[in-house]
Amino acid sequence: MQIFNPEDKSDESETEEQEEIKEKERCGERKNTNKSTRCGQTDCGNDKSSRRHISDDGHDRLSKKDLLMGKRKDKKDRGYAALEGESSPDEDPDINEISVKEELPIFGVPLQLAVDRSRCHDGVDIPLVVRDCIDYVQDHGLTMENIYKLSGIKSKVQLLRRLYNQRENVRLADYEPPVVTSLFKQFLRELPEPMLTSELGPRFEEAAAVRTAEVRGAQLLSLVEQLPSCNRHLLSWVIVHLNHITCHDTSNKMNTQNLAISLSPVFQMSHRLLTTLLGHCQELFPDVIITKYVPPLSAGSPSLPDNPAGISEELKKQESLLNQIHQEMNAGFVSKSREELLWEVQRIITQLKRKLRSMQRAQDMSQTQRSLEESHKSGEDEFHMDLTLQKARSQDEQPCREPTEER
Repeated sequence: MQIFNPEDKSDESETEEQEEIKEKERCGERKNTNKSTRCGQTDCGNDKSSRRHISDDGHDRLSKKDLLMGKRKDKKDRGYAALEGESSPDEDPDINEISVKEELPIFGVPLQLAVDRSRCHDGVDIPLVVRDCIDYVQDHGLTMENIYKLSGIKSKVQLLRRLYNQRENVRLADYEPPVVTSLFKQFLRELPEPMLTSELGPRFEEAAAVRTAEVRGAQLLSLVEQLPSCNRHLLSWVIVHLNHITCHDTSNKMNTQNLAISLSPVFQMSHRLLTTLLGHCQELFPDVIITKYVPPLSAGSPSLPDNPAGISEELKKQESLLNQIHQEMNAGFVSKSREELLWEVQRIITQLKRKLRSMQRAQDMSQTQRSLEESHKSGEDEFHMDLTLQKARSQDEQPCREPTEER
């Protein structure tokens, strides 16, 4: 018979309570472990996601870089393809149009660069915008009062500046004289270096201060000859043009002093120096003659020149224009309009060469015909001369025979 002991019961209850506590602790540990595992997985997912975003960003940056390099390469390839007479099959004019204004500006660049980008194709090495402005004032502004003192409407000046930078066709005749003179002054004001150059400018100022006119003129002439070719050509055209302005000072009120006050800051020289250059204009630039610029013929031109001299002159202009287009396209600046201009210029050059050859052949044939006629005429003259000599001889011999027959 088993005897019940209360202490044994209490021991068993304590053991059960301890086991329940341990079981709860184990459950809590499992929950914490699962929670931490889920959190770790979430963090890992976040890390993976962040790394994926970083990788995607890097991929995007790389793709943009590669795309940019690809565009540049494609742009250059299309330039060479256009030079070789090919065209890109996937060319989109809206995408491939290049802003020449941003890439190849004319304003605000060194003078030689502006000349290379905007040539006068008749051999005068000054920027086209300067030549056009001078031609306009020579035609419409010589007698206008206060020419070069008045300022034009700024918005119109900026429009013309943009058109020249973008190589658009410009009609200055549609604008007022103050707008054109303001454009002329803006181009010269934006040159990085003065017309007289930073090196020779102070020496020009010293020469202008010489009191003896003969010595002053000799020193100025020596300095002008030391200028770079493009600077010398630009200075000569500007000074000769301004000298024409002063010749009409009775009507335009712009004598030498007024011109010096208005334009010496633009030219980055003193009033005295500009006045001195105008006073020695004939001595410094005796052979410079202002001639109106005639641009190369275009597709809309009525006809080609009808004499060999005119054809040769036009051929030089077209070849100069073609060379400029090639330089721009070799630099990668290709657009549909430039390619069309390239084909147009090449077509005109071909027509000019054919016409020149035909005229030369006709001239050679006429010279050959003339020489044949002259030789034939000379042959006939010799024949007639021989007949005359024979007749004369026969007449001389006839009297000698008659006495013999009488005997």
